[in-house]
Amino acid sequence: MLLPSNSEYIIVGDLHGCIDEFKMLLSKQGFFINSKGYIESNDHNKHKSIILLGDFIDKASEEKLTQTIEFIHQNFCHLNQDQKRFYLIRGNHEEMVYRYITNDPTLETTPKRLDQKEKYYNTVALLEKNSRLKKLFLELYDECFIWLKYAYNEHFSATLTHAPCPEKFLTQDTDEASSKMVKCISRSKHKGIKLDDLIPYAHQEAKDNQHYHIFGHLSQPDIRQYKNKICIDTSAIYGDHLSCAIIAEESLRFDSVPFQNKQESGTQTYNLLFDF
Repeated sequence: MLLPSNSEYIIVGDLHGCIDEFKMLLSKQGFFINSKGYIESNDHNKHKSIILLGDFIDKASEEKLTQTIEFIHQNFCHLNQDQKRFYLIRGNHEEMVYRYITNDPTLETTPKRLDQKEKYYNTVALLEKNSRLKKLFLELYDECFIWLKYAYNEHFSATLTHAPCPEKFLTQDTDEASSKMVKCISRSKHKGIKLDDLIPYAHQEAKDNQHYHIFGHLSQPDIRQYKNKICIDTSAIYGDHLSCAIIAEESLRFDSVPFQNKQESGTQTYNLLFDF
C-alpha cells in the first residue's frame, strides 16, 4: 500500500511486548496518552501517523503482552476513526501465533515444534486461555499489511517491511513475495554463519541513494545502516532500546528510548548485520 505523502511517519521497530517503552517513545514524539490509555490528537501530533514494523507480540511477560495488545487495539480503532493514522505491518511472530491459534493443519505437532511454540511464541498460551484477548489479536492481524511504501518524490522514498528481502520481492503481492517480506532465512538454524553471509542481498543490493528499505526482524544492538538499507530492530526486549525511524517530507531521522526494566529482559548473542 502507498502511504499519503502529507503525513509525518513514526516507524517503530519490533516491540515484543515492550509497552512501557512504546508509550515513552510515543510521548517523545509529541503524543499524549491520557488516563484512559487513549492517544490524544493535538496540534503537535495531528499531522503524525504511527507505523508498527511487525512483531509486537511474544517474548515478553504475559502481563506486558496483554497490555500491548489492548493498547494497540484501543488506539488503532481510536486513531483511525476519521483518517488513517495507525498502520500495522505483519511480522513472522504475528503470522506464527495466528497459525497456532487458528489450528493451521500444516503446522506439525512434533516435540520440537511444541518446544518452539513454548519457547518463541508464548503469546499462544496467553490467547488460548483468554478469548477476549484472542479476539482483539485476530482483529489486529486482519488489519496488517505486508508492505507499505512512502514516495515523496523521484529522489526520496521508503519501502517498509518486517524482514529484509531481495529487491525483486519488494512490494510484490504474491505468496512467495509475502513470505520473503515477513521472514528471512533463520539464524537459529544456521548458527555460526555471519548474518551478512546468510542474507548477502542486504548489502549487495544496497545503493547510495535515498530510496530506503527500512525493516526490523533482525535484533541488533543498535540501528544498522548500509547505504539505503536500514534495520531498526534494536532489541528492546533484550534490554537495549526501542527505536523508530521518522520520515517527514524528504527527510529521515531516528530516535530511541532505553529499556525501562519493568519486566525481565531476554538474553541475546548478536549476529551483527553489515559487520564489515
